[in-house]
Amino acid sequence: MTLSSRWRRAAAATVAVASLVPFAATAQAAGTETTKYQRSDFLQRALGVPANTVIDSVTYDRFQNLLRHTGNLAILIGDPATDPSFKAKAVSVDAAARAAGIAKVYWFNPNLTGGVQVGESKLPNLDIRNTEAIGLVKSSRDKYKDAWQNVVAQSLGNGVIATPSNPGAQSQSVTTTTGQAGAPVNDTVDPIFDYTTTTPANLTDSYFLVYNTEGGTEAAKDKIVSWVNLTDDAASATKVTAAIAGKTFARVDQFAWWKEEANERQRVGTQNTPSQNPDVPVLTDADNATADGGWRVNQITYPELVDLLDHSTDGDAAILFGGTWCPNTRAVLPFVNKEAQKNDVTVYNFDTVLDGGKVAGNPTGGANPLQTRNGHGNAGTGADANFRTFPSYVYGELVSQYLSNFQTEYLPTATNAITYFPYGDTSKTAKSQARLQVPYLFGYKAKGTTGPQAGITRQWIIKNANGTFREYMSNWYYTNPQQGKVSITFPSTVPAWQKINQAITNFTYKTDVTPLIPNRAIYTDTADYLINETATVGVDSRTGAVTVTSGGPTDISQPALTAALAALGANAPKTLTEARTAWLANKTDANLTTIAGAWGTVDARKDNVGSSFGAPTTPNSIAGGAAAKRALEVFFGGLPGGPRFTTRTVTANTVTAPAAPSVSLTIANPQGRAVTGDVTISVKQDATEVASVTSAISGGAASFALPALPAGTYAYTLTYGGTEDIDGFTESGTLTVNPAPVVDPTPTPTPPVVVPAPTATPTPTPIVKAKVSKVAGAIAKAPTSKKAGKYKVTITTAKGQTKASGKVTLKLTKGKTTKTVTGTLKNGTVTVTVPKLAKGTWKVAITWPGDSKYESGKATGTSIKVKK
Repeated sequence: MTLSSRWRRAAAATVAVASLVPFAATAQAAGTETTKYQRSDFLQRALGVPANTVIDSVTYDRFQNLLRHTGNLAILIGDPATDPSFKAKAVSVDAAARAAGIAKVYWFNPNLTGGVQVGESKLPNLDIRNTEAIGLVKSSRDKYKDAWQNVVAQSLGNGVIATPSNPGAQSQSVTTTTGQAGAPVNDTVDPIFDYTTTTPANLTDSYFLVYNTEGGTEAAKDKIVSWVNLTDDAASATKVTAAIAGKTFARVDQFAWWKEEANERQRVGTQNTPSQNPDVPVLTDADNATADGGWRVNQITYPELVDLLDHSTDGDAAILFGGTWCPNTRAVLPFVNKEAQKNDVTVYNFDTVLDGGKVAGNPTGGANPLQTRNGHGNAGTGADANFRTFPSYVYGELVSQYLSNFQTEYLPTATNAITYFPYGDTSKTAKSQARLQVPYLFGYKAKGTTGPQAGITRQWIIKNANGTFREYMSNWYYTNPQQGKVSITFPSTVPAWQKINQAITNFTYKTDVTPLIPNRAIYTDTADYLINETATVGVDSRTGAVTVTSGGPTDISQPALTAALAALGANAPKTLTEARTAWLANKTDANLTTIAGAWGTVDARKDNVGSSFGAPTTPNSIAGGAAAKRALEVFFGGLPGGPRFTTRTVTANTVTAPAAPSVSLTIANPQGRAVTGDVTISVKQDATEVASVTSAISGGAASFALPALPAGTYAYTLTYGGTEDIDGFTESGTLTVNPAPVVDPTPTPTPPVVVPAPTATPTPTPIVKAKVSKVAGAIAKAPTSKKAGKYKVTITTAKGQTKASGKVTLKLTKGKTTKTVTGTLKNGTVTVTVPKLAKGTWKVAITWPGDSKYESGKATGTSIKVKK
């Protein structure tokens, strides 16, 4: 994926003598070239439909959500791996839908692996309609059956009772039963999936449905308005056309699902903990704003993921593992989307939990058989002796074939490694892969071969100083901290909240967290952490440790603490440890009880504050959350073609004549790109150049040894022409040469001294700048009112001479409206991104301030005519 930044970084403008001054170059806005892979590419290969197909492949999690939306929905259910006729029938459904103007036909494949080829073989089918054919132990097969029967009970059929447990929570699960009285009826007229008396016939056939969750009446629901058996009916194409005729169909996009599911999961997961933002939604409509590029995170099925990993050969793809069930994924979801919007990137999301955590229980609890990131588990008994609990080969083969060069917190040799039998064949020797944790964001580029790809090109992960790694696993209340809601649990009336809330308001990844971490070794600030309150001081019966619980007989307010310390005088404890030891020795002493209770309370509250602010390397904290968001910016910007800007520090030390001045530069690209090439410094006095030195950048630094200069103040300009990966820059500042000290004569008589005539200070020889031959501008790609465009500026110099460098400014004017665009010349040219423009003719004025070799120039460029 070739990515580039759409946002700007303003250059710091202040330069101080003899001080370090950071500079940040403005990043040139440019259009982003990404992998050309589209979701329709998968559909073309999987089904044989054309590129303009209206079929949309949906995951189980999205499917069950889709069935709750109002309006007519066109739904396709089937599996090309188990129904040889399905592909041809899908093509005819697609054609009919496009002819009827239907925006989307939602395809759910109940075979959750799709039986796709991964490496040297195909994966076993995991068809939730036909669970007895799944090669897992019975308890696991039953959960796959629950997954199918859950959508039957909720939406598609009759005779199934679905009993949910902990709905909306991470531990959510559903158990289903059939053949019982009182089971719901969703499809009164001519039902397909009717379990009232027996398992329905033709269950594994392929179907086209016209579905409406409000179909029928409350007393006689008929949610499946019409249906066509695509497998058995030779006239299915004609019947599909008839089924959709005269109907209006709804469209439910990815964002609607993400918003509903992520927000509900977050609300339920934190509803009993007010300090964890239960009332702050993860996603709002602003995350889908058209002006920002719309929603950019698209969840895909396992077969679609495999297709992406096989075919994204033309550029990097951004892929995010994680699901709506995961609080750590929700914590960064809007920020992943934001950075994807900035960089004009599509992020492909895959949930390793094949039911999205909807049916089979807690995905992290080691018991959900639809979680592919579990080890294979124990063997069954009897007829299940050759089966295991988990389809871990789904994960294991994926990693082996495509992601073998990934880096995770855990190692393949760790006890929590994912063990699996190759393609589920328990007669073969088990293998293992490292367990990754979600959210897991990476860049990937396929090699276009059939062998293992090792295609990961970049990862969003913490690299520890010792060479190990740690995933960014944070929480919403840390990545989006709100005043009074950062998992700090003491009362809002505690005075420390004022400082905490101020810090939260202003916190960024640049904030030094050290001053915000309370010192637990001092006791002079207890008034910040105490209010008028009481406590109970006791002993833990298991450990013998002193405990303090809120409420009780002991006054632990600040006045009570002050009085207790004064009463004990010189015998008062100096530390919490001393206070606890003294109290254990004399539990009836009221003063010691107050001190142990008050200091214990303060210590716990300081610890709460400290752990909440944390550190950049502890993701589950405020500092860690800010670092995670910054790392997202770095991740997206650092993929090939990403932001080419640099951060720079210039040091210009003041010297005293006759010492020669010097200037040093440190330079880096936050995305880790090597900065190479030459930097030239030009030193001027009163617009006359008096020195020019060129130095090569080495190890992120360059230094400039200037000649001795007369006393005075000089202006300097650093110029870097840039490379293929790094933008050029021009930075200016001043340096000072102080006059040499004057030595007073001594009173000792001396012979007459003949003073020679003063020597005139030589006048620096002016350096004459050349004129450029031409400044010109032309449209490279015309912008519209909806899309940005490109504009190329060329500054022509004499043949064989140095190319022009530096920053070019374009001023776009239409009537009273003006827009400004800048870019940095490279070899005398630059192509800048022109923003979306209103209809009409925009005049273009080009200005260039010149550089160390050439005079400034300006011109009127080709006007931009926006027609649509």
